[in-house]
Amino acid sequence: MAAYELYKGKQNLADVQAKRATAAKCAFDVEDVTTQEKRHTVGVEHPVDAAGCDALIHATDQRVCVGRNGPRPKLLTYFQMRADHGATQDSLKEIVPDEVITKLGLLHVGETAANGSLETYLRLPPLGRKLSDEAKAVVLQKCVKNPTVQFVVSNGLSGFAIERYAGDVLKSMLDGLKAAGITVGTPVYVNRARVGIMNDFGTLLNADVVVVLIGERPGLIISDALSIYMGYKPRWEPLTTDANRDNICMISKKGKNPIEAAAEAVGLIKDYLKYKTSGVELATAKRG
Repeated sequence: MAAYELYKGKQNLADVQAKRATAAKCAFDVEDVTTQEKRHTVGVEHPVDAAGCDALIHATDQRVCVGRNGPRPKLLTYFQMRADHGATQDSLKEIVPDEVITKLGLLHVGETAANGSLETYLRLPPLGRKLSDEAKAVVLQKCVKNPTVQFVVSNGLSGFAIERYAGDVLKSMLDGLKAAGITVGTPVYVNRARVGIMNDFGTLLNADVVVVLIGERPGLIISDALSIYMGYKPRWEPLTTDANRDNICMISKKGKNPIEAAAEAVGLIKDYLKYKTSGVELATAKRG
């Protein structure tokens, strides 16, 4: 029996090698379809207004004036969509390296209740809104208590967003808060968190304001966008919901400038401390 299995294994290996050799003969190189030149290619055949098509396609990142092959998209469009989808998957699955977390000056407190599993994180969102017991212990042991502002950073749904933009946003916000005389607690990093994690930090540390920098859900146009979510005294009791939070989104090279977003966020925090509220109630309070 063992000899037969060994023979069978060798036979399968030979088959695989033969198929790979055959496939190699049919292989060909595909040019890079993600360059600016390719993305700005007008695909409409014999357009009535060629200059108008060219101007339109240069004015937006949306897929316009790409043309079709009958009922189907052209191969260039199809390949670009596949490439962009690959970028979203890479960003979604990216685990921010420890050296990046250290460079950002963050305390890595650990995992949420999803325990680092991407599948669990995606299928059961509530688990991303609470820290694991181990992470809670680290927070209580190593983080400053009763901070005016507590920063939480997480890859969320886009690790590339943290690697590319969190540094500029965090530094600018820290500088702005320092200039305003507003004290900050211990900035932390949590793997695979959801926005609602701010309730845990507000409750555990008795923070006045919690700021969450988190990777947004990646899309086919922008796969590395960062969001800032903030709230005044976020707690589980009474429950802080989305109505009590504010959001500055689409921070990326193709979206909102990180420095501008940071300045806007600092302005909101000043309002939080002045009016003692956030979200919908803040808008109502500012109207008088």
